[in-house]
Amino acid sequence: VRQGGQKNWTKPDAPWGTLKKARDDAEAARFLTQATFGPTAKEIARVRKLGYAGWLNDQFSKPVTKHLPYVQKRRKELLARSGGNSDGWQMPRQEAWWQNAIAAPDQLRQRMAFALSEILVVSDVGVLDGSHEGITNYYDLLLKHSFGNFRKLLEEVTLSPIMGQYLSMVRNQKPNPVTGSQPDENYAREVVQLFTIGLNELNPDGTLKLNSEGMPIPTYGQSDILGLARVFTGWGYGYNPAKPPSNLRNHFLWGARDEMRPMIQYPEFHDKGEKRIVGGVIVPAGQKGEQDLKIALDTLFNHPNVGPFIGRQLIQRFVTSNPSPGYVYRVASAFNNNGKGVRGDLKATIRAVLLDPEARNPKYTESLTYGKLREPLLRLTHLFRAFKA
Repeated sequence: VRQGGQKNWTKPDAPWGTLKKARDDAEAARFLTQATFGPTAKEIARVRKLGYAGWLNDQFSKPVTKHLPYVQKRRKELLARSGGNSDGWQMPRQEAWWQNAIAAPDQLRQRMAFALSEILVVSDVGVLDGSHEGITNYYDLLLKHSFGNFRKLLEEVTLSPIMGQYLSMVRNQKPNPVTGSQPDENYAREVVQLFTIGLNELNPDGTLKLNSEGMPIPTYGQSDILGLARVFTGWGYGYNPAKPPSNLRNHFLWGARDEMRPMIQYPEFHDKGEKRIVGGVIVPAGQKGEQDLKIALDTLFNHPNVGPFIGRQLIQRFVTSNPSPGYVYRVASAFNNNGKGVRGDLKATIRAVLLDPEARNPKYTESLTYGKLREPLLRLTHLFRAFKA
């Protein structure tokens, strides 16, 4: 998707009007195609009765349908059936995903977690291929925060042992002048580039900011990544506080992987020097690792890019692959302020995505650049839900 650039940004024009209720079953089904894993006759009737906003409010009120309880129960069943020889490997986790996609009542939350899983990515290919319950717990973390605040989500993702393994932040150590080793830069780079602000500075509508020569303006440089890598030192696997390890140093370096508890700080391995990070922010020397982490995540969360950067991706996953600058601007505005002065409210953000005129006014579907192809995965869930598989 090509992003235009502007030297002197101007606010986008107001859109066409929107519809508050579906006028027929087709419009209700179109809304549910965006907001769920597939329309059903029952949900089409509910959308027509409640209206779009009413249906969203009903979904926001539903409790979380987690994946982990199913996975744990299913693994025990398979172990018992096989005499302890097989827990099904990745099958129970995949079953849990399909069961919830097809049958969970909190459909919007399940769709939101799926979208977030395509942004805040981990993978079961590679280092995590045997981490079945850990990956499931990570997905439940996304479900938990789907309608919460992006700042809290970002922190829990950062301290997830699954993310820690996938992007090699776990057991990241301060520089060692004797060996010459330096902190791992992997998570530092990805949390900036993929999870929060992207590569280049953006206008509030997602278009590129341009410098005096008409060129994009980078959001960060290598020195910023080096600073963030030093911020993310000293984090290791958690443990049961009722039974702490006898030797914390050894536990940090070689202890058992706890994939269910958040990572914790091991002060001996944290770099306490002054650090410069994104935006020229200085992280003072002598602080605890938790204090450094807060400054770093607050800096990224409050960067003006986050609203349009995350907002565009949510629009692309729910509604249309090529949203207009105006659409991105309105969603980013909801992210920046939910109407009550709160930044990062994902409930307000997804409400803006699904109720925007470009999502609800059928006039927009006349454009040849509007809409999106359904991923094959969503085509299947739509089929299964429609025919009660």
